[in-house]
Amino acid sequence: MKIIAPLFLAGLALLPVHVSAQSSGFSLKKIIKDSVKEGQQSASKPEQTAGTQSATSTGTSTTAGSIGSTPIGSTPVKEGVVQLDGMPIPGSPGLLLDSNSFVKFAGSIRKPEIGGISLGMNVNDALPLIKKLNPAYRVETLKIMVNNYRGVTAKAGPANTIPTDQFTVYFNEAGNIWLVNRHIELPKDQPLLLETFKKALFEKYDAPNTLISERNRANYPHFAWSYGMNGQQYASHNLDSKSGPCGSLPYTMHVPITDSVTIPNNFRNTCALALTVSAYMQSNTDLIQSYTMLMYSPALIRDVNTMNSLQAEYLKQKREAEEKARANKPQF
Repeated sequence: MKIIAPLFLAGLALLPVHVSAQSSGFSLKKIIKDSVKEGQQSASKPEQTAGTQSATSTGTSTTAGSIGSTPIGSTPVKEGVVQLDGMPIPGSPGLLLDSNSFVKFAGSIRKPEIGGISLGMNVNDALPLIKKLNPAYRVETLKIMVNNYRGVTAKAGPANTIPTDQFTVYFNEAGNIWLVNRHIELPKDQPLLLETFKKALFEKYDAPNTLISERNRANYPHFAWSYGMNGQQYASHNLDSKSGPCGSLPYTMHVPITDSVTIPNNFRNTCALALTVSAYMQSNTDLIQSYTMLMYSPALIRDVNTMNSLQAEYLKQKREAEEKARANKPQF
């Protein structure tokens, strides 16, 4: 797993085909190298961020990688804030897990999926599977609302009405999915019993050695699962609590990125993967009429290799323009 030091990228606007001319330039390899040195220098300081534990202390093994011979999670980590565009706020530590490391990380956990679609899957491989989920799906490109997100959605039900079944994925520059969402409206005569719904959820998503909190509250159909960088899974009623690697930060708002998908406007840099499920009950009953499932990874919002490639091309063009300009002389 790779640790990324602060990325001072407030002026960097990564568009689908180019990089802003006001970018200050960066190399992830250099950032990673520098952050390793910083971690080694600060290792003697007993500072540990909430939600970040040693891989050996949790009882959960992981093969997601290491820095030198140091196990993941054993080096003190400074908590940082990652923005909606996948970049850390200026001066904040960046993501502890980047898109290059996600494949190894996903191989070390009981990887959750929604309808057979998991995070990190290529969108071209996912689309045929999505279409099989519901023969009535109509697939369309999403009208992007923020951050040049790329996405597609599949809808079933009468046109120009709220879909009875909507499946949405967002993917990064490399085509790898970083967000999966499904919303289902059940037929009025076929509601789900809350207890049945909860039992199926816990059987599907609870991993071994899960750290669970407040699971016994009755008639509360909002549940969350999250993973820290060490592979430890946490489960609770929702991610609004401050506990766990994906808990909401102060002043977090939830932003609609489509008509059916709402996500936080910032994330903890300790959050590897988050999954939330919300059900909506019929009045004064234990019957569920609709439910929404949302899964995302801040680490996958941007593709590291593509970012570096775009930045290298920008710097090359910048150097060429400067060399060309050297031949120009002022006229006094």
